[in-house]
Amino acid sequence: MVKYETTLKINARERIPDLLTILENLFYRKKENAKLAQKFIYLILERKRIPSKEWEKLQGELGCTHQEYYTMISKLRDAGLITKIDGEWILSEQFSNRCSEMHDIWASFIKRWKA
Repeated sequence: MVKYETTLKINARERIPDLLTILENLFYRKKENAKLAQKFIYLILERKRIPSKEWEKLQGELGCTHQEYYTMISKLRDAGLITKIDGEWILSEQFSNRCSEMHDIWASFIKRWKA
């Protein structure tokens, strides 16, 4: 059984030029949360890891409510962008790995189709 999952909106005709666009596709129902998530990801990038017990301090830094914070954390974790290890949030390779797997599968179909 899958522990975490979420929905990511994909539009094949839309370019994905930056992280914010990926996050807007993840937070497609409430796009303002994408900017909040981007700030959080950049904090992890800067600090390398963020203790999950600092949630109150982070809410203040990010300027968000308790609900917005936990919604953001849940979506990022469920999509495989972040993970918690030893009580600290870090960036995760899971999202990248799933995207690579999808790319490889579809590329093999395109290759077979062109042959």
